[in-house]
Amino acid sequence: MLPGPDPPGHGHQSDQGIFPAACLLPFLCLDDRVLITLTTDFGTSDWFTGSMKGVISGIAPATRIIDITHQVPPGDLVDGAFTLAASSPYFPAGTIHVAVVDPGVGSARRAITLRTRHAIFIGPDNGVLSWAVREQQIEEVRVLNNEDWFLEPVSHTFHGRDIFAPAAARLATGASFDEAGDTIEDFVRLPWPEVVEGDNEVRGEIVHIDRFGNAISNLPTSVFPRDLLDSGGITTMCGGRPAPLHHSYTDVNLGKPLAILGSSDLLELAINGDDFAEQNGIEVGSPVRARW
Repeated sequence: MLPGPDPPGHGHQSDQGIFPAACLLPFLCLDDRVLITLTTDFGTSDWFTGSMKGVISGIAPATRIIDITHQVPPGDLVDGAFTLAASSPYFPAGTIHVAVVDPGVGSARRAITLRTRHAIFIGPDNGVLSWAVREQQIEEVRVLNNEDWFLEPVSHTFHGRDIFAPAAARLATGASFDEAGDTIEDFVRLPWPEVVEGDNEVRGEIVHIDRFGNAISNLPTSVFPRDLLDSGGITTMCGGRPAPLHHSYTDVNLGKPLAILGSSDLLELAINGDDFAEQNGIEVGSPVRARW
């Protein structure tokens, strides 16, 4: 993950009011408005996302809200976790990230918030937050059980509106993190697939398929010999189809497969001008291997 800038350690006047000098999250004490991001599986045809924004705006009207995506496949925790992990490092320190992919809404699953050095994450305790903080130092985890922060009455089917959105808004206006609820020791973590290194090869699996059909693996750039990255000496295999490593999609002819080190610093499998996953029957969890 990319580290954000070091947070300032003093209070400032802001359009939200004056944050105390001893603010628990000193990086929130900025002149700029606090950002809240939303990542959900709600889609855009219903009122769900708009309702969350309405709640946030009612509590924290000066807060900026940014949509990461609302097109996570319904209930797909892995896709939601990858999306949040891939996008959250590019936001400024102090951003509050709300992720709602919540097939267990209304059950005994907890609502939680995590605080790292650079950001706050809010969502259900089902693993959707875990990949975003996998390589970060987690400073505190709390269960969201302060009912004074909830929108009443709390729906059994829409905690995004009634719990997560108001919690994010209250933190954005300077409420102390310890007011959110009780401290907890751990939270649900989705396992990150193992990278297996061998003699002149490395093996992993596909963790995400983007809208272009590119199959993104869990293999980071760091596992490949640096002296071979420019030589064309690395070949990958996924779905029974070999794909040599290149720098850009147009390094091969239209319709030809290739591997590329993508913008998430992970190995991707693609076809120039076509859908690699569809053409090769690839899905999340499909094995991938690179050899040199």
